Formats: sequence, structure tokens, C-alpha cells
Amino acid sequence: MLRHIVLVTFKPEATAEQRAAVRSAVESFSVQVPEVRSLVCGENVGSGPNHHDFAMVADFDDLAAFRRYIASPAHQAYVQGPAKAVAKIAAIQHEC
Repeated sequence: MLRHIVLVTFKPEATAEQRAAVRSAVESFSVQVPEVRSLVCGENVGSGPNHHDFAMVADFDDLAAFRRYIASPAHQAYVQGPAKAVAKIAAIQHEC
């Protein structure tokens, strides 16, 4: 199994609606992309200088499935749309 972890920092000017659109798009991956085996996400409830605003953890069968997810229409639509509210991300994929 491959786990994909993403930490998101929104642009300072990102509106509540834009933040909600990011979450909605990310949550939809588990329905729209068959390669996604499990997905959880949520907004940061803490605070600190190194904290991010939002996180996602998704599991895939393997690296090939992850690559199909990245190339999927749902993920590409997210990148071209809601992700425009994102200033930066930190991401990692690891086997588990």
C-alpha cells in the first residue's frame, strides 16, 4: 500500500468559499477516483509558526495507482480550479 500525505497552506487572501471548495474537491476524490482506497482530510485546529491550514491522507494500492490518481480528470480539475487558492504544499508518499 502507498500512503499520500499532503499539507496545504492557503494564500492569505483565500476566502472561506475558496477554502471550502478545496475541501469539497479533495473529499470528492474518494468517489470520483477508483484508485483511492481511503481518504481523510481536515482543517488545522492548532496554531504555530510551522503549521499548515489543511491536510489530506489518501491510500492507494501501489505507486502505479497513485500515478493514475494524479493524472485523473478529478485531480487535474482540482489543480486547475480550487487549488489556485493554495500558496504552498508539502507532500510525501511512502509505502506502508
